[in-house]
Amino acid sequence: MADQRDLIIVFTKPATPGDVKTRLVPALSPDQAAQFHLAALADVISIAKAVRDQVELHVAGDEDDAGEIRALYPDHEVRQQGEGDLGERMSQAFGDAFERGFDNVAIVGSDHPTLPPEFLLASFVHLGHANVVFGPSEDGGYYSVAVRSSSWPDARAAFFNIPWSSSDVLTRTLERCRRAELSVALAPGWYDVDRPEDLRLVGRDAPQDSAALRYLKELWYRSGGSSA
Repeated sequence: MADQRDLIIVFTKPATPGDVKTRLVPALSPDQAAQFHLAALADVISIAKAVRDQVELHVAGDEDDAGEIRALYPDHEVRQQGEGDLGERMSQAFGDAFERGFDNVAIVGSDHPTLPPEFLLASFVHLGHANVVFGPSEDGGYYSVAVRSSSWPDARAAFFNIPWSSSDVLTRTLERCRRAELSVALAPGWYDVDRPEDLRLVGRDAPQDSAALRYLKELWYRSGGSSA
């Protein structure tokens, strides 16, 4: 197993005010929500780097959008996400990574700045016996998905005909995997930081060096409110 090539892909968006973290508005202004998004992304990158050396950032949008993130992370491989819905874009990312010679690949979203690294590590451990591994989110979706190269392209079935952004994403995905006869494992569940009430969870769960926590403390200090 030591000679296998593992990759973590962080799926993210450009920090465009009004287009990102919109559910945090009006608790945060559009500009503040965009800055929080960048802070959360920084935390997710740190979490991913604690698990595997090879980490890439895949950005939704056009090449200019990818360029904005590339300017922030010049030492990382930054790629533009493909076309289509989320499932099509993830499928393209997996297929491309396997073509480049990676053996085990995990995609994680950038909405999880408090995710314990060991939860993401569990995805790679479970790939030793499962075709696909999901990290369930409390909203009914999943914060990460991992696939091994030997399961591809059969595992493509997990990403099509799924009602994205609904509360039964994971349930429908597991049904698709069952019909495709894919073995599935689950990493420990966690939560997205998407809503104003989720911001307090950052204060509860984030380590002291968290960029998201530092940013929220700055906002709370400026507003005269209590910090996390």
